Amino acid sequence: MNKHTLAIAVLTAFSTQLFAEDSANIERLEIWGTTVKSSSVYVGEQAIAAKQADHLSDLLRDIPGVDVGGTHSLNQRINVRGLDDTDLEVLIDGASQNNYMFHHMGNLNINPDILESVDIQVGSNSVVHSGLGGALEFRTKAAHDLLQGNEQFGGRVLAGYNTNDSEYISVTGYGQLTDALDILVYGSTMNRNNFDDGDNIEVLGSEGTIDNIMAKVGFDIDEYQRFSVKYDTYQNHGMYSARPDMGVRTNAAIGGGEVPLYDTHYDRDTISGHYELNVGTAINLRADLYQNEQELWRVYNGSTTEGTSKNTGLTLIANSRVATDAMRHQLTYGVKWLKSENDSESVTDGVATTGAEDTDDLGVFIEDAIDFGNGLIITPGLRFNDYEKSSAENPEPQSWQEWQTAVAAEYAITREWIVHASTTDLFKGPQPGEIFINEQAGKVRNPDLRPETGNNREVGIRYNTSDTLGADEFRVAFTAFKTEIDDYIEAVTYPDESCEGCFEWDDNIGTVEIDGFEASIFYALDAFNALLTFAKSDSELNDGSDTPTPLEREVGDSLGLTLNYYFDDYDVDLRWHTQKTFSEDEKDGYIVHTLTAVWEPAYFQNNLNITLGIENLLDELYVSHASRTGVTNHPVFGELELSDYEPGRNIKLSVAYKF
Repeated sequence: MNKHTLAIAVLTAFSTQLFAEDSANIERLEIWGTTVKSSSVYVGEQAIAAKQADHLSDLLRDIPGVDVGGTHSLNQRINVRGLDDTDLEVLIDGASQNNYMFHHMGNLNINPDILESVDIQVGSNSVVHSGLGGALEFRTKAAHDLLQGNEQFGGRVLAGYNTNDSEYISVTGYGQLTDALDILVYGSTMNRNNFDDGDNIEVLGSEGTIDNIMAKVGFDIDEYQRFSVKYDTYQNHGMYSARPDMGVRTNAAIGGGEVPLYDTHYDRDTISGHYELNVGTAINLRADLYQNEQELWRVYNGSTTEGTSKNTGLTLIANSRVATDAMRHQLTYGVKWLKSENDSESVTDGVATTGAEDTDDLGVFIEDAIDFGNGLIITPGLRFNDYEKSSAENPEPQSWQEWQTAVAAEYAITREWIVHASTTDLFKGPQPGEIFINEQAGKVRNPDLRPETGNNREVGIRYNTSDTLGADEFRVAFTAFKTEIDDYIEAVTYPDESCEGCFEWDDNIGTVEIDGFEASIFYALDAFNALLTFAKSDSELNDGSDTPTPLEREVGDSLGLTLNYYFDDYDVDLRWHTQKTFSEDEKDGYIVHTLTAVWEPAYFQNNLNITLGIENLLDELYVSHASRTGVTNHPVFGELELSDYEPGRNIKLSVAYKF
């Protein structure tokens, strides 16, 4: 209760400002109106992508510094500079998605079809966010976003088919019930079958069904205030392989030549309330109060395991702008509070093993972007963190308090050239144990455990002009970074062998260092635009061993090229994307091509959308570096090839009609 009182006191002590993000800093990618903003690219409004997003990788993989590992529907793993979702802040409509369900699965249940926007902060560059490697904020659609002009009601039907090998349908209805009241109801279902990889091998254990239902009701209190409530349920059911993050070759080897399948339910339910206040430059505020619950149920080798990770929290961010004769201040401040309750039970031969862990995480922050009026903007930031963790075995909570500071600077040398630099402290409390294996039930408390801290430093330059090579728009950007994470935490074997039943504990094993850069060149002329990107990332985990090792899911170096042309006479948008990922260490390199055409005939007033795409055009056999890859020697099963090979060539056709 003291923490909540502190949060309210801090929030009422400051006035507000609109957090202004330079529109030149964002990449706009459209899929049914979805906007993807990324801090790692520098493009203009003409960079409009034609995509069919039935997996997060469709939406995010061509963003430099970002990848999505995993081919299985249970295994969407967002990766930023080699750090996965457990080290990122991931929000859907302000609700935290940070969980740790099963080390062979991802932790995210996100349907890209209903997303209105995605805001990606590549790297931790602000005290507003809490992730070690950055933050991703997803926002879903609402009726007032979709109704145009004097429309009172509307809807959309989408049907899609993938040759490798799934089909899906979604139906959306929305309307303005009164002048102040609007509603949206969305439902979708996808049937995923076993796909073939680039070697024409069927990836058994992928067949299942994903259902998503969402309802939103919004009420405009007055011209300045809006309140809305949302219910969202996402259900993924199927007979799935034991280790969804490993390829069919590994699962077959473990199964003695066949792939054993296990009944698996992986669901998410979210209920939330949202309040918005906008009175111009004086204050712009959004509050998201939510309860988000993820549940995993599985029958595995004679045992039934059921576990839930429930996040209850408040995300409140306020913005305002204050001007004086000498300078302008843009303030961003707020509070993020998250209580996580994690429970699991495993029943084997009638004997139940249970585990429970809770965490309570509070962050209170303020930033001030100070514009001196001479091209120089300096943004200091301050955040206070209060983190507690307890378990059924150890009900007395461990607690940690930490201050974070940040300073960013931007200077416009000329109208075309801008340089920027930043340094940001990092903080992350010890996360709860894994749900599926009842990790929290068998862990010993480490009284000397420290939170993960560190620093992220960045420096870069941007160039923007319309007077190069005849372009309407020409932009170049380069950002170099170095991230240092101290007291990196992993679950390790408990060192005292005399302790009976003491299997493991969390320990600070060492430091992680990540350095690299992201670069982009954007060119637009009339109906044509091109985007060239390059991302480089090298990591070292120093855990006291003789040779430092890279992070397991380090992506390394990748090159992307997107060519886009709009044929105005035919109402067709044509896009070609090529991604080259270079080999590193024991990971093979690969090159993948995607071709997409979108037809929105003017005759139907752009209400009809027909999209035809070919993914992995040349049927390449490859593994994303953000996925499980390589070979290991298992003590029971011997040598195993872990590679989670991506789907081979896939032709995608979808038809959507808005009415």
